[in-house]
Amino acid sequence: MRGFTPRQRLILALMATAVVVVFGLLAYTVTTTMRRLAALSPLPSPQEPASPLGAPTTRAEASPTEPTPSPTAVPTPTRAVPLSQIQSARAVHEVARILARVRDLPPVEQFPVSFPSEREIALYLLQRYGDLRPQEALGLYGLLGLVPRLDPLPLPDVTAQAARVFSLYVPAGRQILLVAGRGPATPDDELALVHTLAHALQDNAFLLGDGAEPPRVPLTAACRPTADAALARRALVEGDAVLTTARYAGVAADPQEVDRLARLAAGAEEPTYAPLSSVAAFEEIRLFPYRDGARFVAALDADGGWAAVNRAYAAPPCTTQEVLHPERYRDRRPPLEPAVPDLTAALGKGWKLVRRDTVGEFLVGLHLAAYLDDDGAARRAADGWAGDTFTLWEDGTGRQVIVWRLAWETRDEAVEFERAYHLLVPRFRTPPLVAADPKDLQKLLNLPATGLNGRGAFWSGPAGAACVQRTGRVVTVIWGPDLETVAAVTLVVP
Repeated sequence: MRGFTPRQRLILALMATAVVVVFGLLAYTVTTTMRRLAALSPLPSPQEPASPLGAPTTRAEASPTEPTPSPTAVPTPTRAVPLSQIQSARAVHEVARILARVRDLPPVEQFPVSFPSEREIALYLLQRYGDLRPQEALGLYGLLGLVPRLDPLPLPDVTAQAARVFSLYVPAGRQILLVAGRGPATPDDELALVHTLAHALQDNAFLLGDGAEPPRVPLTAACRPTADAALARRALVEGDAVLTTARYAGVAADPQEVDRLARLAAGAEEPTYAPLSSVAAFEEIRLFPYRDGARFVAALDADGGWAAVNRAYAAPPCTTQEVLHPERYRDRRPPLEPAVPDLTAALGKGWKLVRRDTVGEFLVGLHLAAYLDDDGAARRAADGWAGDTFTLWEDGTGRQVIVWRLAWETRDEAVEFERAYHLLVPRFRTPPLVAADPKDLQKLLNLPATGLNGRGAFWSGPAGAACVQRTGRVVTVIWGPDLETVAAVTLVVP
């Protein structure tokens, strides 16, 4: 800085320092302002990811009066973005189109799609169950000791079920319901939608409803209206939907994945009851149409493809035995109906018949397994079932008599069931029943020496009485409030 006086050098130094300070303050002001704006303004909305349902992602068009914003780099979102209703409706139609090819059924041009709230789903389920009354089946399950006896019967917990539902098919109007505001669409949501659309395709092709309601074609004419036949028919419909979902997902060859899909579908579609939330046998009943139904339908498909499955809708299985053993479905042998006589004279005034039904192999096996130590032995003892007649009689005071006659395919199978049931009887009531000597019973009832000869084994106790007898291939089980009543019934049963 030659040529400058000391005073000039001082002025220049002060000016340079002032410039540095000014630019420093300016930089600080800009930085803090930008930080404050970032804190007060939300980040730009992240782009919606590609739909897991396979539908093209759509975005709202920009207003012609507004400038189109330039692309901005944004951070990766931490949560999936829910599908819009437009995206969801397009996804339904796209998945339905693909699914029709997978299932080899005629496609449906358009399904109306609605977006009810979770509360509206609960109200719909409440109305539906008011018509179908599924809780009435709990009465039979209670008599078999599969669930606690509940009086009055509980209503389905529609609130809990609605919380698990992502999609539903409504046969009236052939509508698809997608729960509004449920959250991001996940792979399991996609599979739930596939199962729902499988029911829609079934309804379009076979007019079957959704698998829970009575069929709207005369399928019921092929089978007697029994609890066993209802489970068997549902196994065809639900098993078909589960296998179709597994084919769509590419996991049909993986038994564990098929089982998982069955559990997902049952969890969404089957009614639940708060008192039965931890009852294992009830969970098995809920799963049967989905899990065992899928195995049954897979066996039909292995023999003749989807055409064989389609033919089954014209001749549905009428017994759970046919579902458990598809080879017996091919034989198409109708179940036997062992006769139960009118017990009015034997029981006396005030008694009346209040239930007549067929239990079937599946529930027989479950009934044995619930009270025996060996599940495998229980299932084997139920195998060979050829038919049964279950009757319940009541008097005006609440006393009950059960007469249950079961037919078996061979004498040896009848003997095997009889032995298994001898093990069950003492455990079935609380406190346990103990064996009764027929000779003591004859004296108690003032019967002749030959009165109860060959009439089977008897048990009694504070919780009631029972008798098990076998005649050839038919085993008769009698439960009653006391030995006298059971013995009186025994004398008139063939």
